[in-house]
Amino acid sequence: MRTPVGAVCATHPDEAAVATCARCGGFLCGDCTELAGEMPYCAPCVAVLRREARPSRVIQVALVLNVAGLMCLPCSLALPLPTLVAGLAGVVLGLRELRRIARGEGAVRGRTLARVTTGLGWVNLGLASSWLAVVFWGFGP
Repeated sequence: MRTPVGAVCATHPDEAAVATCARCGGFLCGDCTELAGEMPYCAPCVAVLRREARPSRVIQVALVLNVAGLMCLPCSLALPLPTLVAGLAGVVLGLRELRRIARGEGAVRGRTLARVTTGLGWVNLGLASSWLAVVFWGFGP
C-alpha cells in the first residue's frame, strides 16, 4: 500500500485529500466529500447546514397562498376557485417538501411549515368542496 504524500483525509488517513470542507476546513477524500451546491462539505457540516437552513421559498409561498385562499372563500360567492387552487397547491407542495426533507434534500427547519401548509391545503380543499356541493347540488341545511 502506498502512503499518500501531502494532505490526507481527516477520516481516512491512508487516503489523499481531494478537497477541504467549505465550512470547517477539514481535509476530505473522494468518499467523504459531499457537494452542496458547488461547494464540498464533510458529512457533519452537511447535517449542520440542513438543520440551520431556512425553509424553501416554495413552501413559504404555498403557505401564504393557502392563507389567502382561506381569506378569499367568503368573497367568491359562486365559485371558490382561488381556495380550490390554493388547497391543491398546499397539499401537493407540502407533501413534496416533506418527502424532500425525509430524503435529506430539504431544510429540517421547514418540516413544521410543510406540515402546516399541508394541513391548510386540506382545509382549503374541504371548504371549497363543501361550498361547491352546496352551490351546485344543493346539499346542506
